[in-house]
Amino acid sequence: MKERTKRKLVNFLSFLINFFIYLKISPTLITLSGLLFSIFTSYFYFKGNFLIAGIFLVFIALADTVDGELARKGEKVSKKGAFLDSIIDRLTEFFIFFGLFLYYPKLPISLLPFLALATSFFVSYTRARAEGMGIECKTGVFERPIRMLFLIIGSFFLKKYFYYLLIILIIGNFFTFLQRIFYSLKKL
Repeated sequence: MKERTKRKLVNFLSFLINFFIYLKISPTLITLSGLLFSIFTSYFYFKGNFLIAGIFLVFIALADTVDGELARKGEKVSKKGAFLDSIIDRLTEFFIFFGLFLYYPKLPISLLPFLALATSFFVSYTRARAEGMGIECKTGVFERPIRMLFLIIGSFFLKKYFYYLLIILIIGNFFTFLQRIFYSLKKL
């Protein structure tokens, strides 16, 4: 997501962030709530209730946006928090796609949630590995906010065609994975 767009979203949510600071809610609690929301999302996907799953996806996206800003504004930034946030993000993605895997039990469609999850992990791992080598690697079209936006829109409006959305996610994720590989190799 472009930095300018992210800033606008954070500014829009500043009232919520300030409210959480006032209530002394920790960023970790917000991060963990995103994980809990992902378990609900998984359940509702499995049951075929994409609309409710989509609502929980919105809560996940909000938690993912708010937790880091809450840590920064509340002066609670820590390496432990950043590490936990990254791990919870991967668990969240797992639960989301696991619910979809259970919803689509027959081959070959059941492979789509698995491939979407795998390629999503490729994108995240490539960035983490590059950053571990000192390269800031936020390049690529299908960053996590875009993937979440696709899932939210698909859940609200495209249940009948959702597996096509998964194909788009797989292709977009893989393209972003390749973009990040080539970008990082250039920087080394």
